[in-house]
Amino acid sequence: MSAVLSEAKLIRVLLAISDELLGYGLKAALEQESDIQVVGVARTAASAFAVAGRVNPELIVAEVPFCGQSVTDLLGALRQSGCNSRVLVLSSEASETQMRIAMAAGASGYVLKEDDYDELLDALRAVYSGRRSFSDCVESTILKQYAERIAVRFEVAAAPVTAREREVLARIGQGHTNKAIARALRISVKTVEKHRSNLMRKLGLHNTAAVTVYAMRQGLVGPEQPGTGR
Repeated sequence: MSAVLSEAKLIRVLLAISDELLGYGLKAALEQESDIQVVGVARTAASAFAVAGRVNPELIVAEVPFCGQSVTDLLGALRQSGCNSRVLVLSSEASETQMRIAMAAGASGYVLKEDDYDELLDALRAVYSGRRSFSDCVESTILKQYAERIAVRFEVAAAPVTAREREVLARIGQGHTNKAIARALRISVKTVEKHRSNLMRKLGLHNTAAVTVYAMRQGLVGPEQPGTGR
Protein backbone atom coordinates (compact mmCIF):
# COMPACT_ATOMS: atom_id res chain seq x y z
CA MET A 1 0.00 0.00 0.00
CA SER A 2 2.78 2.47 0.94
CA ALA A 3 4.56 1.70 -2.35
CA VAL A 4 1.40 2.60 -4.27
CA LEU A 5 1.05 5.90 -2.39
CA SER A 6 4.71 6.73 -2.94
CA GLU A 7 4.39 6.11 -6.68
CA ALA A 8 1.25 8.27 -6.86
CA LYS A 9 3.17 11.25 -5.50
CA LEU A 10 5.85 11.14 -8.19
CA ILE A 11 6.16 14.23 -10.36
CA ARG A 12 6.49 12.88 -13.88
CA VAL A 13 8.82 15.20 -15.78
CA LEU A 14 9.69 15.39 -19.46
CA LEU A 15 12.92 17.22 -20.34
CA ALA A 16 12.66 18.98 -23.70
CA ILE A 17 16.31 19.93 -23.99
CA SER A 18 18.26 19.89 -27.24
CA ASP A 19 21.65 20.20 -25.51
CA GLU A 20 22.56 16.55 -24.95
CA LEU A 21 25.02 17.15 -22.12
CA LEU A 22 22.63 19.45 -20.25
CA GLY A 23 19.65 17.18 -20.79
CA TYR A 24 21.21 13.98 -19.54
CA GLY A 25 23.06 15.76 -16.75
CA LEU A 26 19.79 17.19 -15.48
CA LYS A 27 18.10 13.80 -15.89
CA ALA A 28 20.76 12.14 -13.74
CA ALA A 29 20.36 14.78 -11.04
CA LEU A 30 16.55 14.70 -10.98
CA GLU A 31 16.46 10.93 -10.78
CA GLN A 32 18.13 11.19 -7.38
CA GLU A 33 15.04 12.99 -6.05
CA SER A 34 12.53 10.68 -4.36
CA ASP A 35 9.48 12.58 -5.61
CA ILE A 36 10.49 12.98 -9.27
CA GLN A 37 10.38 10.57 -12.18
CA VAL A 38 11.99 11.63 -15.48
CA VAL A 39 9.80 10.05 -18.16
CA GLY A 40 11.99 11.10 -21.06
CA VAL A 41 14.60 13.41 -22.54
CA ALA A 42 13.55 14.86 -25.90
CA ARG A 43 16.17 16.51 -28.09
CA THR A 44 13.83 17.35 -30.99
CA ALA A 45 10.37 18.91 -31.19
CA ALA A 46 8.97 15.76 -32.81
CA SER A 47 10.19 13.53 -30.00
CA ALA A 48 8.97 16.01 -27.36
CA PHE A 49 5.46 15.96 -28.83
CA ALA A 50 5.53 12.17 -29.17
CA VAL A 51 6.62 11.52 -25.59
CA ALA A 52 4.26 14.15 -24.18
CA GLY A 53 1.35 12.60 -26.06
CA ARG A 54 2.27 9.09 -24.94
CA VAL A 55 2.94 9.61 -21.21
CA ASN A 56 1.17 12.94 -20.48
CA PRO A 57 3.75 14.22 -17.94
CA GLU A 58 2.70 16.55 -15.14
CA LEU A 59 5.50 18.93 -16.04
CA ILE A 60 7.76 19.73 -18.98
CA VAL A 61 11.10 21.44 -18.46
CA ALA A 62 11.62 23.14 -21.82
CA GLU A 63 14.88 24.68 -22.97
CA VAL A 64 14.32 27.82 -25.05
CA PRO A 65 14.97 28.36 -27.79
CA PHE A 66 14.38 24.68 -28.53
CA CYS A 67 15.57 23.31 -31.88
CA GLY A 68 15.24 26.75 -33.41
CA GLN A 69 11.72 27.26 -32.07
CA SER A 70 10.84 30.30 -29.98
CA VAL A 71 9.09 29.77 -26.68
CA THR A 72 5.84 30.99 -28.25
CA ASP A 73 6.08 28.51 -31.12
CA LEU A 74 7.09 25.63 -28.86
CA LEU A 75 4.36 26.12 -26.27
CA GLY A 76 1.80 26.82 -28.97
CA ALA A 77 2.65 23.58 -30.73
CA LEU A 78 2.46 21.66 -27.44
CA ARG A 79 -1.02 23.02 -26.73
CA GLN A 80 -2.19 22.27 -30.28
CA SER A 81 -0.99 18.70 -29.85
CA GLY A 82 -3.33 18.34 -26.87
CA CYS A 83 -0.63 18.48 -24.21
CA ASN A 84 -1.86 20.14 -21.00
CA SER A 85 1.32 19.69 -18.97
CA ARG A 86 2.63 22.63 -16.97
CA VAL A 87 5.79 24.08 -18.49
CA LEU A 88 8.89 25.35 -16.72
CA VAL A 89 11.09 27.31 -19.13
CA LEU A 90 14.87 26.90 -18.91
CA SER A 91 16.59 29.85 -20.56
CA SER A 92 19.97 31.56 -20.80
CA GLU A 93 18.36 35.02 -21.06
CA ALA A 94 17.86 37.00 -17.84
CA SER A 95 15.38 39.23 -19.60
CA GLU A 96 12.08 40.62 -18.34
CA THR A 97 10.85 40.77 -21.94
CA GLN A 98 11.62 37.10 -22.60
CA MET A 99 10.08 36.09 -19.29
CA ARG A 100 6.87 37.98 -20.10
CA ILE A 101 6.74 36.36 -23.56
CA ALA A 102 7.10 32.93 -21.94
CA MET A 103 4.34 33.65 -19.42
CA ALA A 104 2.05 34.98 -22.17
CA ALA A 105 2.69 31.79 -24.15
CA GLY A 106 1.50 29.70 -21.22
CA ALA A 107 4.62 28.86 -19.22
CA SER A 108 4.22 28.58 -15.44
CA GLY A 109 7.83 29.28 -14.53
CA TYR A 110 11.06 30.76 -15.85
CA VAL A 111 14.52 29.79 -14.61
CA LEU A 112 18.02 30.32 -15.94
CA LYS A 113 20.60 27.75 -16.94
CA GLU A 114 23.06 29.54 -14.66
CA ASP A 115 20.81 29.17 -11.61
CA ASP A 116 21.76 26.79 -8.81
CA TYR A 117 20.29 23.30 -9.09
CA ASP A 118 18.38 23.83 -5.84
CA GLU A 119 16.66 26.89 -7.30
CA LEU A 120 15.59 24.93 -10.37
CA LEU A 121 14.35 22.14 -8.13
CA ASP A 122 12.32 24.58 -6.02
CA ALA A 123 10.84 26.08 -9.18
CA LEU A 124 9.93 22.65 -10.55
CA ARG A 125 8.08 21.71 -7.37
CA ALA A 126 6.38 25.11 -7.17
CA VAL A 127 5.11 24.86 -10.75
CA TYR A 128 3.91 21.30 -10.14
CA SER A 129 1.96 22.60 -7.12
CA GLY A 130 0.17 25.13 -9.31
CA ARG A 131 2.23 28.19 -8.43
CA ARG A 132 4.32 30.38 -10.69
CA SER A 133 8.05 30.57 -10.18
CA PHE A 134 10.71 32.92 -11.50
CA SER A 135 14.48 32.96 -11.36
CA ASP A 136 15.75 35.11 -8.49
CA CYS A 137 18.10 36.78 -10.96
CA VAL A 138 15.29 37.86 -13.30
CA GLU A 139 13.03 38.87 -10.43
CA SER A 140 15.78 40.98 -8.88
CA THR A 141 16.32 42.77 -12.19
CA ILE A 142 12.61 43.58 -12.45
CA LEU A 143 12.39 44.76 -8.85
CA LYS A 144 15.45 46.94 -9.39
CA GLN A 145 13.59 48.66 -12.21
CA TYR A 146 10.62 49.22 -9.89
CA ALA A 147 12.97 50.64 -7.27
CA GLU A 148 14.38 53.09 -9.82
CA ARG A 149 10.86 54.25 -10.66
CA ILE A 150 10.19 54.72 -6.94
CA ALA A 151 13.37 56.79 -6.62
CA VAL A 152 12.06 59.36 -9.10
CA ARG A 153 8.92 59.85 -7.03
CA PHE A 154 10.92 60.23 -3.83
CA GLU A 155 13.04 63.14 -5.01
CA VAL A 156 10.70 65.53 -3.14
CA ALA A 157 10.47 63.43 0.03
CA ALA A 158 11.05 65.28 3.29
CA ALA A 159 13.76 62.80 4.27
CA PRO A 160 15.98 60.98 1.77
CA VAL A 161 14.99 57.40 1.06
CA THR A 162 17.97 55.06 0.77
CA ALA A 163 18.54 52.62 -2.06
CA ARG A 164 17.96 49.73 0.33
CA GLU A 165 14.67 51.22 1.51
CA ARG A 166 13.56 51.52 -2.11
CA GLU A 167 14.37 47.84 -2.64
CA VAL A 168 12.33 46.95 0.44
CA LEU A 169 9.39 49.08 -0.72
CA ALA A 170 9.43 47.46 -4.14
CA ARG A 171 9.09 44.06 -2.48
CA ILE A 172 6.43 45.24 -0.03
CA GLY A 173 4.41 46.41 -3.01
CA GLN A 174 4.80 42.97 -4.57
CA GLY A 175 3.33 41.39 -1.43
CA HIS A 176 6.53 39.82 -0.10
CA THR A 177 6.71 38.99 3.61
CA ASN A 178 9.46 40.32 5.88
CA LYS A 179 11.06 36.88 5.86
CA ALA A 180 11.01 36.67 2.05
CA ILE A 181 12.47 40.17 1.74
CA ALA A 182 15.21 39.34 4.22
CA ARG A 183 16.13 36.20 2.31
CA ALA A 184 16.15 37.97 -1.06
CA LEU A 185 18.28 40.87 0.18
CA ARG A 186 20.43 38.71 2.46
CA ILE A 187 19.68 40.80 5.54
CA SER A 188 18.00 39.99 8.85
CA VAL A 189 14.26 40.17 9.42
CA LYS A 190 14.88 42.84 12.07
CA THR A 191 16.70 44.97 9.50
CA VAL A 192 13.76 44.61 7.11
CA GLU A 193 11.41 45.70 9.89
CA LYS A 194 13.61 48.75 10.53
CA HIS A 195 13.56 49.72 6.84
CA ARG A 196 9.79 49.24 6.75
CA SER A 197 9.37 51.48 9.81
CA ASN A 198 11.60 54.17 8.30
CA LEU A 199 9.60 54.13 5.06
CA MET A 200 6.34 54.60 6.95
CA ARG A 201 7.79 57.55 8.84
CA LYS A 202 9.27 59.23 5.76
CA LEU A 203 6.13 58.74 3.69
CA GLY A 204 3.73 59.62 6.47
CA LEU A 205 2.04 56.22 6.25
CA HIS A 206 0.81 54.37 9.32
CA ASN A 207 0.70 50.66 8.43
CA THR A 208 1.91 48.09 5.93
CA ALA A 209 -1.37 48.12 4.02
CA ALA A 210 -0.99 51.86 3.46
CA VAL A 211 2.53 51.33 2.10
CA THR A 212 1.24 48.70 -0.34
CA VAL A 213 -1.68 50.87 -1.45
CA TYR A 214 0.72 53.79 -1.94
CA ALA A 215 2.89 51.70 -4.25
CA MET A 216 -0.14 50.51 -6.20
CA ARG A 217 -1.58 54.02 -6.59
CA GLN A 218 1.76 55.20 -7.92
CA GLY A 219 1.57 52.50 -10.58
CA LEU A 220 4.56 50.64 -9.15
CA VAL A 221 2.77 47.31 -8.88
CA GLY A 222 -0.40 45.70 -10.14
CA PRO A 223 -2.05 42.41 -11.04
CA GLU A 224 0.06 42.01 -14.18
CA GLN A 225 3.40 42.45 -12.45
CA PRO A 226 5.62 39.34 -12.12
CA GLY A 227 6.97 37.95 -8.90
CA THR A 228 3.68 37.60 -7.00
CA GLY A 229 3.61 33.85 -7.42
CA ARG A 230 6.83 33.19 -5.64
